[in-house]
Amino acid sequence: MEFKRTRVLRGHVGAVLCARFTKDGAYCLTCGADRTIKLWNPQRDAPKTGALLIKNYSGPHVKEVSHIAVADDCARFASCGGDKTVFLWDVATGAVSRRFEGHMARVNCAAFCAPGDQLLATGSYDRTLRFWDLRARNAQALQVLDDFGDSVTAVAVAKAPNDVDAPRRFGYGGSSRPQARSSAPPPSAAVVTGCVDGKVRTFDLRKGRLHADDLGAPVTSVHVSRDGNVAAASCLDGSARLLEVATGTQLNLYTGHAHEKYALESCFAHNDAYLCSGSEDGRVLVWRLVEATVAAELKGHDRAACSVDWHPNRACVL
Repeated sequence: MEFKRTRVLRGHVGAVLCARFTKDGAYCLTCGADRTIKLWNPQRDAPKTGALLIKNYSGPHVKEVSHIAVADDCARFASCGGDKTVFLWDVATGAVSRRFEGHMARVNCAAFCAPGDQLLATGSYDRTLRFWDLRARNAQALQVLDDFGDSVTAVAVAKAPNDVDAPRRFGYGGSSRPQARSSAPPPSAAVVTGCVDGKVRTFDLRKGRLHADDLGAPVTSVHVSRDGNVAAASCLDGSARLLEVATGTQLNLYTGHAHEKYALESCFAHNDAYLCSGSEDGRVLVWRLVEATVAAELKGHDRAACSVDWHPNRACVL
């Protein structure tokens, strides 16, 4: 597999902390330490910014924007960061349509879930995962899960057309203890989280059960494959792990990148045949999923490549 650099997107002041393609791959969003989110057309060249900068979203965040999640309809996105607040944006108008408060510390991650992306899951340094109902008039969390031993760094959702409308309650007060996996949870009902306590937790939304798998090292990223069967977990021991969502079994191990200090991401290719990860030395590595061998090594950054995203339809890495 061969890659060549086609664009360098310029415009942020300071670190760029997250980059995401839209569902159709036509556009991408970036956010960073300058408290802004930017919408780009990466297919069109621009002399000053490298790619066409369509819109700049700024104002409500008073600290760095560390993560963005894009809805499947490409009309909405959510942002979160150091100010403990989650914002839901309208892409076209640039207006904030919802504001969610309740986390007691930095919000690290967000993911849309349920049919029509009507729920939003957010994870925080306050050791909680919160579900927000985007259809409700009030801004209170639909459910708060607090079964985490440390900061919740990542959340990913296995989606399918018949996904559930809302999560079942996980035990009394929104908390539960890990249970044995008596049967495989439907991939369409799985929410997978990563945590600094070294555990990947899978929440079976249909049955209201929690399964925890201890990887022995802080987890900075989780990403579910497009078919929903496996998840990739990035760990602070310089590895990425491939886990079966249904059983928690580790299927493969990927190494060769530097990952000891920063929260790096990994993601699957558009066809689930490759796994991609950033590295603290600025490289981006692409492994063959089955063989766990390096298929490509991308160079260009002079500092840590903390966020990666794969185009939904072709071999293109952001």
